[in-house]
Amino acid sequence: MRIVQISDTHLSHRGGIGNRNFEELAAFINDQLRPDLVVHTGDVSILDPDSDADRAAARELLELISAPLRVLPGNHDVGEPGDAPWGQFATTSARVTAFTRVFGPDHWVEVLGGYTVIGLNSEVFATGLPEEQVQWDWLATLAGQADGQPALVFCHKALWPPAAGRSGVALSIPGSVLERLLHVLGPFDVKVYSSGHLHRFEVGRHDDALTVCAPSTAFVTRTCDDLAGPGLRQLGVVEYRCGPGDVQVFFRSVPTLTEGSPLASEQFLATAADIGVSIT
Repeated sequence: MRIVQISDTHLSHRGGIGNRNFEELAAFINDQLRPDLVVHTGDVSILDPDSDADRAAARELLELISAPLRVLPGNHDVGEPGDAPWGQFATTSARVTAFTRVFGPDHWVEVLGGYTVIGLNSEVFATGLPEEQVQWDWLATLAGQADGQPALVFCHKALWPPAAGRSGVALSIPGSVLERLLHVLGPFDVKVYSSGHLHRFEVGRHDDALTVCAPSTAFVTRTCDDLAGPGLRQLGVVEYRCGPGDVQVFFRSVPTLTEGSPLASEQFLATAADIGVSIT
């Protein structure tokens, strides 16, 4: 069984490098990788969680992928939990609803190839929103049926912080959530915890499970202090080959993607200006 993880596509109704790269990416996935499932781990839209136009453009582009597709929200899709660095980006119920209306459920489960594949909305943890409690209740029902099944867990932000940030940007789920989440997932034999957000590829380990960070397909980030740390800063996707009791993880370079920085993207800067965010 083969799963492909894509992340941080940053698609825009204005077009640009993210959109062009995604068209190339979809063809590569369809023609070369041919997975049983594709998981998008968030930041589908370029920047603004309130842009209906960006969501519509993204939905149209996602339909280029022929394999079954599941989509999870990132901070640029529904906002940040807690004290967001920009007030416009606080997670709200309205933003989660807008996301699910276009992309489907913000948390989900797929059972295939002898594995349970769990998708979580990392942006509602520690918010106190009704959507957070709904997700916890749903997780409890999954755990009650786990019976030691091997599992892969996907969300936008990692469970463990990769490095200390300097500007208050959240790099992982809130620490207050972690112990509870690991307890709930305890009945599963989790093989991999997978995330995005950091625009780099990195593989680590927590106990018996792998931890995987997927790269962006739109932008590389080499100069932001908050994203500093080890890992491969290259556009691409992650492939998981899931066999009996074992998951192999591969970085897949897509040769036709064009590398760029968000600070050099007219579409990114224009969207930032629309929502009153100053990019320096």
